[in-house]
Amino acid sequence: DKAVLLVLAMLGLRNGDVRRMKLANIRWRTGELHLPQTKSAKARVLPMPREVGAAIADYVLHGRPLVDVPEVFVRHRAPRGAFTTPNGVNAIVKEHLRRSGIAAPSHGAHMLRHSVATRLVNAGVPIKTIADVLGHQSIDTTAIYTKVDVTRLAMAALPFPTGGAQ
Repeated sequence: DKAVLLVLAMLGLRNGDVRRMKLANIRWRTGELHLPQTKSAKARVLPMPREVGAAIADYVLHGRPLVDVPEVFVRHRAPRGAFTTPNGVNAIVKEHLRRSGIAAPSHGAHMLRHSVATRLVNAGVPIKTIADVLGHQSIDTTAIYTKVDVTRLAMAALPFPTGGAQ
């Protein structure tokens, strides 16, 4: 569960990206994750933070059931094998939100994708970079994921001029 949650929360992957991630997609020596895209023909290459790589390695070496499938993350209950629907990944997120007492507006994996986008926006990362990380071809799609940080916006606002209109 830790590895699934980290790839969702730190890399902003889609539920389907997590389900389709294959062992061959991980470049351990360079610390990269190569994800073939379903919407475009090119692969998305993401840096794999050390914490994410360590969690995936621990899962593969010590937690992953012995099943003959290329996917990294697999079902632990019968029938063991690759996740075939979004339900398994969403259930992991939902269970850990419940355990931690976090009251979230939604409980699926997609919520963590929104969180990544918002975190990047709040850190001042350019929207084009955020679009690349999320695998969007259009910046307009990325804008949907971002929320306005009202506090930061207020700090950027110019003071209202006093002394009357001119």
